[in-house]
Amino acid sequence: MRMRTKRPNPTTRQASRRALRSLALLTAAGAAFGVQAGPAMAHAGLNRAALATLTTSVADPEVTIGETVSDTANLAGTVRGETGSITFRLYGPNDATCMNPPVFTSAAIPTTVDGPYGSGTTTPTAPGTYLWRAVYTPTVGMAVSTACGEANEQVVVNLASPTVTTDASDDIVIGAVGGIYDDATLAGAFEPTGTITFNLYGPDDANCLGTPQIDAVDVDPETTTYRSAGFNPTAAGTYRWTAAYSGDDNNNPFTTLCNDANESVVVDPASPTVTTDASDDIVLGAAGGIYDEATLAGAFEPTGTITFNLYGPDDANCLGTPQIDAVDVDPETTTYRSAAFHPTAAGTYRWTAAYSGDDNNNPFSTKCNDANESVVVHAAPVTPRLATYASRDTFVGKTVFDTALLTGGNNPTGTITFNLYGPGDATCSRTPVFTSVVDVDGNSNGDNKYKSGDFRPRVPGTYQWVAEYSGDENNEGVVTACDDPKEQVVVKKKKPYGGVPRP
Repeated sequence: MRMRTKRPNPTTRQASRRALRSLALLTAAGAAFGVQAGPAMAHAGLNRAALATLTTSVADPEVTIGETVSDTANLAGTVRGETGSITFRLYGPNDATCMNPPVFTSAAIPTTVDGPYGSGTTTPTAPGTYLWRAVYTPTVGMAVSTACGEANEQVVVNLASPTVTTDASDDIVIGAVGGIYDDATLAGAFEPTGTITFNLYGPDDANCLGTPQIDAVDVDPETTTYRSAGFNPTAAGTYRWTAAYSGDDNNNPFTTLCNDANESVVVDPASPTVTTDASDDIVLGAAGGIYDEATLAGAFEPTGTITFNLYGPDDANCLGTPQIDAVDVDPETTTYRSAAFHPTAAGTYRWTAAYSGDDNNNPFSTKCNDANESVVVHAAPVTPRLATYASRDTFVGKTVFDTALLTGGNNPTGTITFNLYGPGDATCSRTPVFTSVVDVDGNSNGDNKYKSGDFRPRVPGTYQWVAEYSGDENNEGVVTACDDPKEQVVVKKKKPYGGVPRP
C-alpha cells in the first residue's frame, strides 16, 4: 500500500515565511548594533505582532568643548511586563556615517515600562559634529534602533573661547634692575597648547602702531598665568603691552587691546645728583687760577651739559652776574672740571654747577654756599718792616730785652721770635742763650710794638739780638741781621762796691 505525505496547510506555510523574514530582519538589526540573535529573536516573528518604538533627542544641540553632552530616548509601544535595555552610542567628531568606533557607549540601561531614559553624560575631547544612536533590545522580541544622522541626534562641539587678562609690572625709573614685564592669565581654555605672545610698544606709542618688542611663551594645560621676559628700556616714557594667545585645535585665539587696563608702564627719567669740590684757596695771581669739579651720579646714559657758574668776589648770595663755563656730558664720564678762572681781585668766590638733564635724566643744580664750593683768593703778601732795638748796656745779673716794631704789614698775624746770642758770638752761629716768642695780633698796643721776655746774663761780654717775624698768608716773613748795632748789648762785670769801673 502506497503512503502519501500530507501537504502543509497554506495558512501555516504563510506564517512560517513571515517568521523567517522577521528573524532575518531582526538578525540584521542585531548585527548592526553588536546584538547576537538568540532564542527570543528566533521566536519574535511568531510571538509578536508589533514592534516597540524609540524616539530620541539630545540635551543641547550645541556645546563648547569641555562641556558635557547627553541623549534621551523615549520608549513607547511595549506591552505590560515587557523588559529590556537601551544602549546609547556617540560617534564623532565628524563621523557622518557612524562607521568608526563610537567615542562613548553607555551601560545597558534596564527598561520595564514606556518612558524616557537618559544616556548619562560624557565630555567630548575634540571639537566637531557628533551623532547619537540608541538601540532598544527587549528581553523577548525584536531590537529597535535609531538611524545614524537622525534629526535631534546631532551635537556640535565648538572650540573653547578663552580670554586673556593681563597685568603689567609697576612703573620704574629708567635703569632699574629687573626692567619691566607683563603677566597674562589664560582663562576658559580647554587643555590649551600653543603660545602667548607678549608685545611691548613704546615709548609713547599711544596706539601701538610701531614695531614692538616681542616675547613668546609656550602654553601648557597645567599653567594658567604666564610672564614675559624682562625688558630693560633705554628711553623714558610710557610703554604699552598687549598679549595674544595663538589658539589651538581646541581653543580659539584671543588678543588683548592696546591701552587695556593695567597694561601701561611709565618709565620715569632718572634723577641724578651733582656733587662739587672747588679748588683750594690761592693767593691773587697764583698760576693755575681757581676751578671747580662736578661729579654726576645716578644718571642713565647721560648727555647734555654741566654749566659751572662762578660768583664773586664777596657775592654772598650768588646774585651777581657769574663767570660761566659749560662742559659737555658723555655716558662714559662721571667727573667734570671747569675751565680755570684767574681772579683779578682778592676775596671769596662761590661756585655753583647745573646739569642740564636730557630725555632720560632730570636736571639738577647745586646751591650757592654749598659745602666745598667757596674759594678764598688772598691778596698778594706784602713785606713788612721789622725795626728792633735792644735794651741798654748793663751789668751781670741785670735784665736785658729786645723790642721790635712791625710796620707796613697787611693785618699781620703769626709770631716774632727773639733769639739772644753770646757772649762773643759775632756771627750768631751758636745756639742762642735765650729765646722768646711773642704772638703778633696785627695791632699790638696800638703801635705794632712787641717786646721780648727778660733775660739775666751771668757772663759778661757782648750779646746780639736777632728778631724774626714768621709771616702769614698776607705778609712775608722778615728777619733782622746778626750784626745790627742796635741789637747789641754789652754786659759788664758787676760794679765793685763803692768803686768805679776802670778805664
